[in-house]
Amino acid sequence: MPRADLHYALAVDREIYEASRVDPNLLDPVVRVDEGLPGTARPFLVIRHYQGPQGAYVEQFLLADGRGRELARSRRRRIQLEGEMFEDRFASVLRDVAFSDGAEHQLTFFLDDDVVGTVPVFVEAGLGGDPQVAMEETFRKALQKGTIIWLTVPQPGGGSHNHPVWFVYQDNRVYVFSGPTEQQVPHLAEASEVEITARSKEVRSRVSRVPATVRVVSGDDERFDAVATSGLAKRLNLPDLGDAALKRWKANLVLAELTPRFHDEEPPRGAAAPPAAEAPPDVPASRPEPPPTVEQEPHVEAQIDQAVFDRLIAEGASERVARAKAKAAHVRAERARLRAEREKAAS
Repeated sequence: MPRADLHYALAVDREIYEASRVDPNLLDPVVRVDEGLPGTARPFLVIRHYQGPQGAYVEQFLLADGRGRELARSRRRRIQLEGEMFEDRFASVLRDVAFSDGAEHQLTFFLDDDVVGTVPVFVEAGLGGDPQVAMEETFRKALQKGTIIWLTVPQPGGGSHNHPVWFVYQDNRVYVFSGPTEQQVPHLAEASEVEITARSKEVRSRVSRVPATVRVVSGDDERFDAVATSGLAKRLNLPDLGDAALKRWKANLVLAELTPRFHDEEPPRGAAAPPAAEAPPDVPASRPEPPPTVEQEPHVEAQIDQAVFDRLIAEGASERVARAKAKAAHVRAERARLRAEREKAAS
């Protein structure tokens, strides 16, 4: 018997994972193949938590399709667990994994050549839309929840400078006031482009970084008044209020309108760095001997639970997330039914 247990495991598209760090509801076991099946998946994370006696273990995991054919295998590597009072987290990135169909796949985990757990993996082919969608969702969620962003502003003579700033987010644009009596962002008004870094309020790490074009909004533009009204409501400890504050802002401040650009970026720009415990590349040139035979859960075809899908769409979930959750709901329900039948027959 294995000395340690697998407490949690998940295979998830890296961009979906980054989005979930802002909105946990987006986290689903989905691996994306953009161009249809058969095809090669976008980079995805394999995250797992182990718990067991303190000491060294040899770990490996295996990805197989619904018919048990091996698609990818990690290197055998030594890991260190901290003890039974702790859950130790590990994460790896898999790249260039080829999938032939969209049926449910399986990830099986081994410690010291003993099977410690198996989890389902769902493949989404050609259903995720624009590959930048997850990044846009992440960016919007971070700005809706946060109060501070970081701007990287080019400086005269070369180089750039990073500034934390408060902002107003309206109509998918970011507005930043700069000048005396408020935050000052040198050379923002002269820049044609800046970079916006959004950070998660919960995990305090970068979750999205995008370039943005800069336009200065003049004080006599009606947009200035609209943004300033929102900004005055957000700004704390103002020395003046209402019309007096608006007049002071018009006299002293520059309003920069920043329009994020998503679609001309090269993936994975905008995604946070992979988790700190990321493993080395996972598919070795020469593969080790196969681990012992895996006793798996009953195979269930990854179909969509239409009732769950319809409910999620009605609640405003994206099609990608709704499909993933509906597939997972179907598999969980069907496996529970099969287990119940098996237990009844055994009794």
